[in-house]
Formats: sequence, structure tokens, C-alpha cells
Amino acid sequence: MARLSGRSRALVRLFSLQASWTYERMQGVGVGFAVEPLLRPLGGADDPRFREALGRAAGFFNANPFLAPAAVGAEARAEFDGVPGPQVERLRTALCGPLGSLGDRLFWTGLVPALASATVAAVALGAGPWPVLAFVVVHNVIRIGLAAWLLDLGWRHGLRVGGAISASVLPRASTFAGLAAAAVGAFALPPAADWLMGDETPREVLGVLVLIATLLVVRRIAGHRASAAALTLALAVGVLLWHWSTA
Repeated sequence: MARLSGRSRALVRLFSLQASWTYERMQGVGVGFAVEPLLRPLGGADDPRFREALGRAAGFFNANPFLAPAAVGAEARAEFDGVPGPQVERLRTALCGPLGSLGDRLFWTGLVPALASATVAAVALGAGPWPVLAFVVVHNVIRIGLAAWLLDLGWRHGLRVGGAISASVLPRASTFAGLAAAAVGAFALPPAADWLMGDETPREVLGVLVLIATLLVVRRIAGHRASAAALTLALAVGVLLWHWSTA
């Protein structure tokens, strides 16, 4: 079996995946930058095989950035195994959707909301600022450990990495993470509301509820034209203005 070299450099470079984002190639430039240390044993900068492999690696790619290491490892292994270029490109294309969907469910609708809700609940219950630090540490420990594991998984399985991911713990973990996010969020809401609005008058609470209801109606009518981020920002500004006007 070919030895995985340049692993540490590839892992460090994966942290710049989103920083290299472009409209034309999405995360492709970042993937090419991350996979380059893994491809060096193929030959020097003037070696045709190395240059062709690196050019393919920098092509279009778009998936969840936390699961992208699996694609980086699999692509590097496929190049080492001498897989034809078109087949390597099909592998990249085939991995975009599954890694994007699975990663979004695992992180954006699972782990991150669960950790954030736990942090809010802990702060509201009087734990001070330490839960915020714990959030940062736990999130990054999981992210770094998962990146190293996925890079090795991709390298071991190459073209068969899709089946390896399906058979791994990740699909079940994404389901559990979603349930945990809902449960922890439900637990965090009462203490957070009491902490933030415990001294508010019924009139002030009613005003905030009216703001929330109004923005939900706007979201319903406008659809995708009104993004969740914009509405959240508008709600935050509205709540601040309401508190300022009633102070």
C-alpha cells in the first residue's frame, strides 16, 4: 500500500479551504492547495503527471468544508493508483453532494446548534463566560480530529470512499446530532428567556413577540428573497430599538 506522505501539511492547509473560495471553482482552489503536499511524491513541478493531477485537484469542488478531507485523501490515493483523469474527476463530482448534505446535517443543523444552545443555557444559568471558551475548544477538537480521520479514510479507500463513509458512524452521528440540537435547544430556551427578559414588563415582552411574528410573516411572503441571516439581524435591531424606546 502506498504511504500517505505530506499528511500534516495537508491538514493545516485544509483550514484555508474556505479562504480560497471563488465563484468559478467554489472550494476547488483550496482543495488543490491542500492536496498538493500529498501529490509531491508523484514528481517535481515539471513532471507532467504531477501537474495534471494538481490541475484536476484545483478544479470545481463544493461540499461541506469539514467533510472535504475525505475527498482530498481519496483523490490523492486515486492519483497514486494511476486512475485515469476522467474517472478522478467523476469521483470529485460524485462526492460533492453526499459530503455537502451529510456535513450540513452533522454540523450546521446538528453539532453547532447543539453546542451553541448548551453554551447559552450554561451562561444563562450563571456559569459565567467559561462556556463560550468550552464551545470554541470542543468544536475545534471535533473538527480537527474528524479532518484527520477523514483524510486517512479517503486515502485508505480511494475510489471506494463513498461506501466507506456510508458504512461509518457519520450518517448515524448526523441523525443523533440533529436530535441533540432540538433537545438542547428546547432545554436552553426557558433559562435564556428568563435571563434576557426576566425583568421585562408584559408590554415589552408582547412587543418582542409582535416583532418576531411580523418577521415570520415577511419570511413567508418573501420566501428566499429574505434570507434567514437578514431577518435575524433585523429582529436583533428591532429588539434593541424596542428596549431603547421603553427604557
